[in-house]
Amino acid sequence: MTQQNAERTASPVSETAPESSSRRQWLKGMSLAAGSLLIPISASWLTSPEARAADAADGHLIEINDWIRIDADGTTVLGLSQCEVGQGVYTGLPQVLADELDADWRRVRVEFVTARDAYRTAAANEALQQFVGASMSATLFYERLRIAGAQAREALVAVAARRFGVRTTNCVTRDGRVMHPQSGRSLGYGELAAEAAKLPLNPHPRLKNEATHSLIGKTVSRLDTPSKVDGSAVFGIDVKVPDMLIGAILMAPTSGGAPLSVRNRDAIKARKGVHDVVLAKDAVIVVADDYWRAKKACDALDVEWKAGPAADSTTIMAQRREALVKAKGGVATNIGDAPALIAAGGKVVTSEYHTPYIVHATMEPVNATVHVRRDKGEIEVWGPIQGQDKVRWALGGIFKLPPEKVTVHTTFLGGSFGRKYVPDFVIHAAVASAAVGRPVKVIRSREDDIRHGFYRPCASGRFQAVLGDDGLPKAMHMRVAGQSMYNVIKKDHYEKAGYDETMLDGLYDLVYAVPNLRVEGIDVPQPNIPVSFMRSVGSTSSVFFLESFIDEMADAAGIESIAYRKRLLKHDPLATRVVEETEKAAGWRTKAKAGVHRGFGYCTYTGRGAAFSTYVAVAVELRVVGDRFKVERVVCGVDCGRAINPNLIRANIEGGIGFALTNTFKSQITFANGGVEQSNFGDYPLLYLVEMPKVETVILPSDRPPQGCGEVSLPPMAPAVAQAIRRATGVRPRSMPLPQTVTEARALRQADDTGKGQG
Repeated sequence: MTQQNAERTASPVSETAPESSSRRQWLKGMSLAAGSLLIPISASWLTSPEARAADAADGHLIEINDWIRIDADGTTVLGLSQCEVGQGVYTGLPQVLADELDADWRRVRVEFVTARDAYRTAAANEALQQFVGASMSATLFYERLRIAGAQAREALVAVAARRFGVRTTNCVTRDGRVMHPQSGRSLGYGELAAEAAKLPLNPHPRLKNEATHSLIGKTVSRLDTPSKVDGSAVFGIDVKVPDMLIGAILMAPTSGGAPLSVRNRDAIKARKGVHDVVLAKDAVIVVADDYWRAKKACDALDVEWKAGPAADSTTIMAQRREALVKAKGGVATNIGDAPALIAAGGKVVTSEYHTPYIVHATMEPVNATVHVRRDKGEIEVWGPIQGQDKVRWALGGIFKLPPEKVTVHTTFLGGSFGRKYVPDFVIHAAVASAAVGRPVKVIRSREDDIRHGFYRPCASGRFQAVLGDDGLPKAMHMRVAGQSMYNVIKKDHYEKAGYDETMLDGLYDLVYAVPNLRVEGIDVPQPNIPVSFMRSVGSTSSVFFLESFIDEMADAAGIESIAYRKRLLKHDPLATRVVEETEKAAGWRTKAKAGVHRGFGYCTYTGRGAAFSTYVAVAVELRVVGDRFKVERVVCGVDCGRAINPNLIRANIEGGIGFALTNTFKSQITFANGGVEQSNFGDYPLLYLVEMPKVETVILPSDRPPQGCGEVSLPPMAPAVAQAIRRATGVRPRSMPLPQTVTEARALRQADDTGKGQG
């Protein structure tokens, strides 16, 4: 691939094409509609038709609206505001847009777009911004893109009808053409685009009947697959811009550490190909002609470090366990008087559960290319960016520039899982660029990527219930202690509430019917450990606690686990349907094969700010092979609303299950002497391909709008596997990562017998 083509792919036309001053104005006072859905209107649409036509005159592509540009030859370029991190939006969202537009799918091209209000959304209590996260792209953009496609289609039809001399209602559209069936005449969109761009756009166009959709709901092949196979896809690490240098980075040996000086700085700068040694707030960056020279120079640095506060996993665990018993918690839910009912006695069930810190460990380590142009008062960024506006705000604040002076070009992301929303790696590249006056690409090593990530917080839960005569809980008291994510969420909102809701995902909005319920969250601060969002956020911990406890209550009541759940879910027909369909598909009522042990987990996954509700259940089959546990089969039933592309849903479910199994059996970040002990995949391993089970996904039909599916299969996996392990060994693991062998499971039983177990 040529450098010119690489740059074109990495640089969205919407940011590099000449624009009128009106295009650069951000809309003021725009209010969010229900569910954070905005009519896709931009400042460019508020100008005159003549001004918009003039804006388009510079190039062959004619802009119809913020999302659609059409070439004279009929090629249609569809804008994608959401970064592609592997979840499939590069195909799924253009499907929606192309369907309403009636574009010729064979002539569609997708480009990343940025910096307009049409591309911004709000998540819960955060500011309106362009970002990807919380599995909300399909939910928040489905209606928005349908409107945009219908607007463009109406404008094209209006031009064609005038040329045909007929009413618009006598015209039909298909495959990028407007046709007049009565006369047999037709015109391609490319022939109509220039004139259509001059028309005012209808803010309330007539949408197609869903029964007439030709792309939405269909299994369409992914558009990004060919370029990822032939190597032409541009990831952050592939970016090349003129006059670019490369930076390698050395982070402090302790969390929260900082460089005081580089003792051999002059000697390192004297090396061939090295341009500078730059001290950042938390790291040292060597800037050189290429990565090899920069990395070798980094390895030779002699740095005097200011140590960060001590961090120790044993101490952190002790703090959490003490907090569960003694600390006052912020009350998220209080129905009836659960503590009093439990204290009164009866059939009381009590358990304690724990999860560790884990890190994103993306296949492509964090990297970014930045050019700080101090003389022009502007900054340009290229890279795997999950939060475009987050980058604009951060760099604008550091360099005292308005956010619109920071241009962000989005590439493909080699995995993120939430990591590349935090702009620390972009700041490092910007600091290096400002020091040398040239564009600099900074690439973080795998070791520093793991040792200096933003971690999914650890958590501990203490659950109590008293069961009634029917075996169902009369009251439940759930307390969760862990490090809050106040550093990345609006702290003032959660301080007023008294708890971090991400810590209590699936608990404070409990789906199960419990007449007396108290849910508390307890912040156990660890100021030196940075934490942030990770795929499924707090649900990985909280649903592990909850579903494991549901199994413990079912065992105490002598009721089969799925039957127990269905009794607690009988008020919710959608949840019950997913449980029953998964049970049926898994053959749960038939006798398991010899040596196979089963487990089950359920979750109602609620998007941030109640943006969506997805119902998901998993049934796992586990076998003991030698001494090791092997998950052989997973059946996952999911109701995620209307399926835009069933193939993408299956891929998200399957990938989520693989990700969950890595976390279930292997993932754990530990701290000692103030730093992270793990450094690479040798001591922070991933699930091997041979360990991946057969996955059968059951997508339940739904007339609800599309709901999230990128994260939903993770939470119920660990408790389902834990239940299967208990059935295989008689030992119930209550801490993640779960034991991988029978020997490890028996060690847990021995520890429990001596009072030193998991709680």
